[in-house]
Amino acid sequence: MFFQAEILTPPLTLATAPMITRLTVYPGTTTEQWVGFPKGCYGLAHMQIWYWGTQLWPYTPQTSFHWNDYVFNMHDRYPILEEPLELVMKTWNLDDTYPHELLFAVTMDAAPPEEEIRGLRRRLEMIGLLRSR
Repeated sequence: MFFQAEILTPPLTLATAPMITRLTVYPGTTTEQWVGFPKGCYGLAHMQIWYWGTQLWPYTPQTSFHWNDYVFNMHDRYPILEEPLELVMKTWNLDDTYPHELLFAVTMDAAPPEEEIRGLRRRLEMIGLLRSR
């Protein structure tokens, strides 16, 4: 399954008050992700992707994707299995003149068998990328 969000972020949207965009998905596991920045962003537009209050991409807390005329492409498996089934994009734009339309897209496999889910959750909890619920 393929899901995408095109996010028009106004000028002077601050990191302390980012724009929030929710992308509803089906239950499953992410397989590939894209974060795109059109030509003209010059590193001024930023994006983070969150799920259940945890920053998923980029992994490093308090960092963000930002670039110019570039698409980040990742191959990452992360279970999205609990309501709300949505990824949250936080975007901001330090450009004082122009809005920038950023892209987030994700492909997902249908929900895997329960034993794979338990193993994946244990691994993600061990490395600190998933909080116990």
